[in-house]
Amino acid sequence: MFRLEARTSTPAWFNLALPLLAIAATLVLCSGLIAIACAGVIEAYGVMLSASLGDSYAITETLVRAAPMIFTGLAVAIAFRAKFWNIGAEGQLLAGAVAS
Repeated sequence: MFRLEARTSTPAWFNLALPLLAIAATLVLCSGLIAIACAGVIEAYGVMLSASLGDSYAITETLVRAAPMIFTGLAVAIAFRAKFWNIGAEGQLLAGAVAS
């Protein structure tokens, strides 16, 4: 029989390596999908970066589109810290958008 035990602490290198590993895995997976679609991987990433961060208009549009998701994530994070599982955040975001 297995028992779960709380981890006492995590090493500092692990706290840094895990997000970097997640970003690297995402880039590799997306590169594979782009290659399967017979497109240039470097060109595709270049277009993504220039379309989202290329000039001041692109940056403001990126922030405008990201703001609802950021605020929804913050709202869920507060609930999680209070040990309350809120699995309806996406629906609440959509209901708020419809109501406004």
